[in-house]
Amino acid sequence: MTLTARHFKIITATAGSLILLVSFQNCGMAMQGLETGVASSRALSSVVQLTGDQCEDVLFAKFQTGYYSFLKQNCAGCHNGQHEAPGFASDNVASAFQIFKDKGYMAISNNAVGSHNPPATGSHHNGAISSLKKEWEAAQNSWLECQGGSGVDTSIVTTNKTSTNIIATKNNSSTWTSLSWNLNSDIPGNGEKFPLNISVEVQVAKVSGSEVGYAVRNPKFGVTSGSARYRVRGMFFVMNDSLMDSATVYRNINAVICPGTAINLAATGNAQLLVMSPIKNTDKFALQFAAIEKADPSEPCSTDTAGGADTTPATVSFAQLTATTGTLNVFRTQCFSCHQGSSAQGGLDLSNYNAAKGAASKILTRINDSGSPMPRAGLMSSSYRAIVEKWVTTGAPQN
Repeated sequence: MTLTARHFKIITATAGSLILLVSFQNCGMAMQGLETGVASSRALSSVVQLTGDQCEDVLFAKFQTGYYSFLKQNCAGCHNGQHEAPGFASDNVASAFQIFKDKGYMAISNNAVGSHNPPATGSHHNGAISSLKKEWEAAQNSWLECQGGSGVDTSIVTTNKTSTNIIATKNNSSTWTSLSWNLNSDIPGNGEKFPLNISVEVQVAKVSGSEVGYAVRNPKFGVTSGSARYRVRGMFFVMNDSLMDSATVYRNINAVICPGTAINLAATGNAQLLVMSPIKNTDKFALQFAAIEKADPSEPCSTDTAGGADTTPATVSFAQLTATTGTLNVFRTQCFSCHQGSSAQGGLDLSNYNAAKGAASKILTRINDSGSPMPRAGLMSSSYRAIVEKWVTTGAPQN
């Protein structure tokens, strides 16, 4: 079985969200060929926790016996969860597993064989990484088979939409432009079609008066005909035919859409996606969904916000970002080792409110720039980036 390029894109570049989204109630015949491997993996002393999902246990077991062993041996000096670097080699294997999925095995593999941090990284790892990649890709295939799929790409991508009104009204922060797609007609080629309509509101995003890209909010879904219910999983933003990998807000959407009143997939009310990009009048916008499928008629209409679109608070303060306790202290835990005090790298002291607020736009750009990220070790986890994004997009409050 093979995976399409887009399917791999979703699995590796979007923080493993499909693994977290989909509930596997019937793993079917695919599990029979995996039982021996899973059982033996569960017997390993390094297995401290299972995921609670027997299909995902396949990936978890393979991570522990494969990449985790390599990362603990070669990367734990920086990636142990106690520094700004992503903790995919921490002693907490369950946490390391989640962070590994969030970073993506390709990014981690490329750093391992590159000039990221010699001699811990470098070409001398080529053989080991080549084997680990093959094992991991085989485990991903097994995961797909386990969830009952054939490996065929189930993602849905809409046609492109444009609107000059978005830029024309960029100086009016109260104006949002609606873009909508009819999934019975706005699907390219022979793509599967659905009697559904989706709309979002878009405006030019500004931070401290500077244009940084686009803000997207209020994704609303409605059934246009028939009595069937539909489940929608994972929404991503596509701009100029490129998937916006770093966007963090809507990836965990898991909603059941019923006939009648349209439903807001981000019902928390404060879920706003930020797309960091230069703006142009010719920009084209589309949406991609991890999957859309008919739901059981007995399933309740729901946005499933418990696992859903935006789990960060309505606002995040500088005081919380720099606190010594809590779960929002991203600056302290991820950035202070380089950006604190008189010797702060680049002259950016993130323990100083005025300095941090003045650099808010740059901070937001760098934490979402996979090519030149901050921290330098690679993109922070999606939850960490969402916390910083919320601080910036709500005006960078101090308290």
